[in-house]
Amino acid sequence: MTRVTFAIPAAAILALTLTACGDEDDGKAEQMGAKIDQTVEQAKGKVEEMRDSMSDAMEKAGDKIEETADGIENKTD
Repeated sequence: MTRVTFAIPAAAILALTLTACGDEDDGKAEQMGAKIDQTVEQAKGKVEEMRDSMSDAMEKAGDKIEETADGIENKTD
């Protein structure tokens, strides 16, 4: 997650740097910008997947803790 967190701002800075370039290589700069945009979108997708995966894992862990607590409570009653 640290690499993805670093990649998004780095890609944004690179995109801004390319935007500041002159009009000489507009075609190449536009292609590079499109690749950067695509990379950023992919990174966002990966972050969302990781977030969803972590959320699912946390929910399962919570369910397991609740089951264990219920079992202990039933034994002490």
